[in-house]
Amino acid sequence: MTGPVRVFAVGQRTDVSILALLLAPVLAAAGAWWVGSTVGYGTLTAWVRGTWAGTDPAVAVFLAVGALVALAAVSAAINSGLLPTYVLVSAPVFGAAVTRYGTTVTYSWGTEVVSLPDAVGVALLLALGFGLPLAVSGFVLGRLLRRVVTVLGGRSGPHSPVDHS
Repeated sequence: MTGPVRVFAVGQRTDVSILALLLAPVLAAAGAWWVGSTVGYGTLTAWVRGTWAGTDPAVAVFLAVGALVALAAVSAAINSGLLPTYVLVSAPVFGAAVTRYGTTVTYSWGTEVVSLPDAVGVALLLALGFGLPLAVSGFVLGRLLRRVVTVLGGRSGPHSPVDHS
């Protein structure tokens, strides 16, 4: 890929994109650790369902969403790559959701312990379903922020080779 498509997808600087991709597993592990050691998967799902339906909004969900959108905005403002921004933002969602592993779920036919493949599959779907909208929202905000800073900073166009001294 070359030109504007490469910048849009991967970012302006490959080293920053690689750094974002290397930071993603750390954020996934941090999300899994936080959910697993503090609140638990059951509480997390109750918070998300209550916030989504509006029946019992949880401040922690709003704070997490705000932090992930801010992370996406910073990533997009610095590097402009949608794919690294998406991976960076969806990693904590994946980590939090993979803590479903080993829990007991109740179906209409009975109860079952969640296997690792099932936990990873559901975590991937949740990372896509929740991570993508958060990443795109933050990406748009970050690109707007970058543009505003560029315009207000006086670097909105190419530099002129003519010296006006």
